[in-house]
This record gives sequence, C-alpha cells and structure tokens, in this order.
Amino acid sequence: MARGAVTFDFHDTLARCDRWFELEVRDLVPAFLRWRADLNGKPTDPVLLDEAAVAYRRLRLQVIEDGRELTAESCMARVLVELGISVPEDEVARGVERLMRDRLDEVEPVPGAVALVEALSAAGVPLGIVSSAVYHPFLEWTLARFGLQDAFGVVTTSASAGFYKSRPEIYWQTLAALGAPAALSVHVGDSHRFDVQGARRAGMRTVWLRSSGTEEPTGDPADLTVGGLEGLAPRVLALLDA
Repeated sequence: MARGAVTFDFHDTLARCDRWFELEVRDLVPAFLRWRADLNGKPTDPVLLDEAAVAYRRLRLQVIEDGRELTAESCMARVLVELGISVPEDEVARGVERLMRDRLDEVEPVPGAVALVEALSAAGVPLGIVSSAVYHPFLEWTLARFGLQDAFGVVTTSASAGFYKSRPEIYWQTLAALGAPAALSVHVGDSHRFDVQGARRAGMRTVWLRSSGTEEPTGDPADLTVGGLEGLAPRVLALLDA
C-alpha cells in the first residue's frame, strides 16, 4: 500500500525572508532596473521604476487569477517589452540571479521548522515542498543553508511546475514525484487560500499555520490549525496515519 507524504509551503512556513518575498511579488523588475543602472553608472528614472512596479504587479495578479505560472526571467522579459526596454536574455538571467543571491543572507528558518522536518524525515515520511515562487534556485539555496537539502524528495515551485498554487496541478505533480496518493497525504502551510483551500482541491488533508490575530474563514476549515511548528511532529504523524 502506498504511503502518504507531507508537503510544505516555503515562505512563512519553512523560511522567512521578507525582502525576497517582496522581490517575488512586487519589486523584481524595479530592482533589476536599479541594478542595471548602477552597473552602467547611470541614474534611475523614478517614473520608470513606478511604471515597472505597476506592470510587474499586474502581471503577477494575472498569474494568480489564471493559475499559469512564469519563471522570473519570463516575467522580466514580458514587463521589459511592455516598457519598451530591450535587454539581452543573458543579462536578464545574470541580474535576476544577483538580486536573488543578495537576499539569501537574510533568510531565516521559521521557529520549529528545521526540527519538524528532521523529525518527519527520521520517521521515514516522504517530504516535498510546494511553493508559489518564480525563482526555483532560491529554495534550493535556502534548504542547503538550513542543512535540509537531503530531507526533501522533491521541491516544486510554481516556476518549475508551470502552475500557481491556485491550481491543484502543482500539488499533483509533487505527489506524483513522491509516489504518494493525495488522499493519504498532508500539506502544511500558512495561507488559508493557497495552502488549505488549494491543497484541499487537490484532495489532501491540511495543517494551517495560523498567524497571530488571523481569523479563520468560515467554511472549509483545515484538518489541523496550529499557532506554531514547535513539537508538531507527533500531531502531523497522527494526521498522516488517520
């Protein structure tokens, strides 16, 4: 009989890095334009930066609505074309990598995350990550920094899967790679919309890492709601075996 797996969200579930998150959701293109201007010794145009921020955010909202994801480089290329700016592909790739690496020193594990992952891994549970992220390598770098690179059988980002977490396909791809059926598997995350409701649409059970002061939406509750990850392994294992 196939065994269920446990999958984790990344940001604010396993790791915290607010400046990286802002880069992902709002600031990628303006930050690239600032990086490029500094590299060439030229001043940045504040109006252009504002236009870039608006265009990038509009694109990200379209991705969330449609559920079809783009890589960071593809997002950058689309916005630059919209702004009438021509940049070679290799320069876009180099700039995106530089911006992402500059945020790596700021990333920190969520309290209890490392111990939880290690406990579940030691128990022989197949583990995966399901994250809406446009730049896949950042997650790999972070796991290596935390010493968790060998704990996860698969790391799935929206960039690598082609689907945002508003679509169940990103969960199904991860579970298929782990060889685990959805009905026997559990997803842990902090977003009720994308982690609880998203994983439920994929047929999984859910653990909601609820932030302090956040009200639980009526209807469609998580199977388990917690305020932190410390000491959570036995409860996740019990839910997995239920």
